[in-house]
Amino acid sequence: MAQHGINPKQIKSYNDTALLYLLSAEGILSRKAISAKLNLTAAAVSKITKRLIDSDKIEELGVSAQENDRVGRKEVLLSLKSADKFSLGITAELESVTYSLCDVAGKLVAMQTFPFFEETELIIERAKNFLDTCADYRDKLIGIGLCVVGSVKKDAFGIWDNEALAQGLEEALQLPVAVQNNVKAYALAELIYGHTADADNILFFKWGSGIGSAVAVGGMLLPESDYSLSEIGHYIVDVAGKRCRCGRYGCLETVASADEISAETGGMRLEEIVASEDEAIIRILEQKINTVALALTNTATILNADSIVLFGKMFENEQIVEKLARQCERYNNSFKNNKIVRGELSEKSTYIGAAALSAQQFFFQSEE
Repeated sequence: MAQHGINPKQIKSYNDTALLYLLSAEGILSRKAISAKLNLTAAAVSKITKRLIDSDKIEELGVSAQENDRVGRKEVLLSLKSADKFSLGITAELESVTYSLCDVAGKLVAMQTFPFFEETELIIERAKNFLDTCADYRDKLIGIGLCVVGSVKKDAFGIWDNEALAQGLEEALQLPVAVQNNVKAYALAELIYGHTADADNILFFKWGSGIGSAVAVGGMLLPESDYSLSEIGHYIVDVAGKRCRCGRYGCLETVASADEISAETGGMRLEEIVASEDEAIIRILEQKINTVALALTNTATILNADSIVLFGKMFENEQIVEKLARQCERYNNSFKNNKIVRGELSEKSTYIGAAALSAQQFFFQSEE
């Protein structure tokens, strides 16, 4: 097959996005600092920043007090122009639906959570009602981030009819909609707003009412076409197990989800399970951690993951994080040296993925 050169427009788009991501992560930088961090010439940075200022995505803040005291040319500071750009987020979990309003830097303005429901009309109606409570921001919205359970593909298992829902939201609210699996959206947030992008291969793992995963290679998420590659929650771990919502039997999610653990321990809360001195309860928890550790270790080994980022209800307890990390290290001693960590943004997981998804689609990406 013939090799094709890189399109100059693609380079321009990549550089614009890289600079915006950098300012999102770092906050405020001078052109000189941007040049050093992105390994671009001063002339290139000057062109990029002019484009982004003209497109109302970044702004000049003037010079710092330290620069004012310095003789010679002053370094002007730059930042994202995020104060007037906001997104509506809708995040589905197996147990809840969360509506959120965030700026493009991921800062939360408002949030409302409901027990999970399936009705498309109700999802749209509650989105309207939520925005009514945020009327001052209505004209500042750039789009909607819709985070769903399962694959976004119409013919794959999931809970909502994602295509119909996205279309309904667009028509009702007159805003563009970006759709993504909720775990992948959280992973995207870690890449944009966190500090995980330095690793080459990252495995993101969620353990809660559902079990899910996502993979980033070279700072980029694997595309939807590779959805099943790292979908740990639907690895078969018990050939005689229960039927899963995906249609198969004995998936990890049916064996070791937080809901399954609660059911097997008589409805105990996670804190009670971890603190229990009952041998039967201890054994149940250890078996579940071991089952998860095996699936996680095998996946990370196949993917040659440099880092494993954990989030979800089960990892709200530090003891479970530590127990799982130790068990993974037991199966593969290369998982030492803080390779397995709790996500920086895990406490924001109910809304930060939707914010990142909308920001990436409608702000960070080049319009060309």
